[in-house]
Amino acid sequence: MNASAWTGCRGEQVDPATTLLPCTERPNCVSTDHPDPERRLPLADDVALAQLRAAILSEPRSDIVAEGPHWLIAHFRSRVFGFVDEAHFIFRADGRLAMRSGACSGYYDFGVNRRRLERLLAKARQNAED
Repeated sequence: MNASAWTGCRGEQVDPATTLLPCTERPNCVSTDHPDPERRLPLADDVALAQLRAAILSEPRSDIVAEGPHWLIAHFRSRVFGFVDEAHFIFRADGRLAMRSGACSGYYDFGVNRRRLERLLAKARQNAED
């Protein structure tokens, strides 16, 4: 995958190595870059790409759809209806992990994207300890 452009599931185009996919006004997206504190996540500085990648692939119905040396984009499908959530991770130059996860369709996600990112970070941290 060429890191010059990625088109997200909602049609947004970004350089995936430097810019997180944006969240829309819908409440089904969380991000470390979100201006709303209710939808903002803290940057992480205690995980590595290999541990994060392993954590993502340990999730059911997950797939890494694009990646580069310091970033990756994953899709997660819901169990019943197969709805897709798209997550984007960038390890920034300062070593901190920026992340974003949002639903590709629908309006509300009942907090699924936030809980998934928190679970992935916990798994990645556990992978680092093992």
